[in-house]
Amino acid sequence: MAFAGSSRFVVGANLPWIGYGTDIGASTWYPAGGLSAQPARLDLLDRTFAALATDGLSVVRTFLLCDARSGVRFTADGRPAGLDEAVFPDIDALLAIARRHGIRLIPVLLDFHLCKPPRIAGGVQLGGRSRLLADPSTRLALVNLVLRPIVERYGEEEAIVAWDVMNEPEWCLARGPLARRGGLTFDTLQEFLAESVRCVRDSARQPVTIGCAGTTGLDLVKPLDLDFYQIHWYERFGWPALERPVADLGLGDRPVILGEFPGRSPYVADVLDAAKRAGYDAALVWSILSEDEQSAYPADVVAWARALTE
Repeated sequence: MAFAGSSRFVVGANLPWIGYGTDIGASTWYPAGGLSAQPARLDLLDRTFAALATDGLSVVRTFLLCDARSGVRFTADGRPAGLDEAVFPDIDALLAIARRHGIRLIPVLLDFHLCKPPRIAGGVQLGGRSRLLADPSTRLALVNLVLRPIVERYGEEEAIVAWDVMNEPEWCLARGPLARRGGLTFDTLQEFLAESVRCVRDSARQPVTIGCAGTTGLDLVKPLDLDFYQIHWYERFGWPALERPVADLGLGDRPVILGEFPGRSPYVADVLDAAKRAGYDAALVWSILSEDEQSAYPADVVAWARALTE
C-alpha cells in the first residue's frame, strides 16, 4: 500500500461523490448512467484530481454504490439481480482520471445509508435496503451478484490502493441512541461484513478495510482479519478519542488510518499533529466537493501534504 506500514505519514482526502449515489450506475434520474454519461461531472472530477495532485495529495477515498439507489438491478421482490450496464463504464471513467493524475483510490463499496428508512424521490428508492444484509440468501446475492463482479474486474487495478467494504456500518445496528427502526443485530451485520471481506480476499490482490465511525465500532471489525483498520473522528467524539495511542487500541500490528476528520474544523493542523503522534499511518480529510457541514478543503491540509512530499 501507499501508506500502511510506511514510515511516512500520509495526508489524503475523501472525495466521496459528485452526486451522492448517482456517480456509478444508472437510475430513473440518470437512465444513461453516472460519470461516463455526464461530461460536466467528468470535467469537474478531472480538474479536482489535477488540483489534488498539484497539492501533493495522492490517496483519495471515494464511494461507489452508496445506498444502491443507482447501479443495482433488483427483482420484483427486492432481491439483487446484478449490476446494470452503466456501472463498469462509470468506474472505468473514474479510474482513467485517477490514473491520469497519479491518484490512488480507496473505493467504498456501500454506505450505511443503505439501512436508513425507505423514501421514494422521483421514482428512486433511497435507503430501505436493510433486508439486503439481514436475510442470508439475499445477503449472498448481494455479495456474489453485486460486490464480487466489481472486485473481480478491478482486482489487479494499480490505481486502487485498497477496498473499503462499507462506510460506518455500525450506524445500521438496532441499538444505541441513533438506532434505526428495523436495524440489524450485531451478529447479522458482522456476518455480512465477514462475507464481504472474504469476497475481496478471494477476488482481488488489494488490501481490504472497513471505515468505522469511531473507536467504538472496532469490536464489530476486529475479528475480520482486515489488512488495516480505519477510524473516523469528529470533534463531537472528543479530543481524548483522537489522542489515544493506536498501540492501545488492541489491533495488533496492523496499520491504522484516520479515514475521516472534519475539514471545516478550525483545528485541522492540531488534528493532523494529534493523529501523527497517536501513531496513525494516514489521515484523510472530509471532504472534497461534498457540501455537508463537516466538509472543507482547508489550507492546512495542503500545507501538510506538500511538506510531506518535499
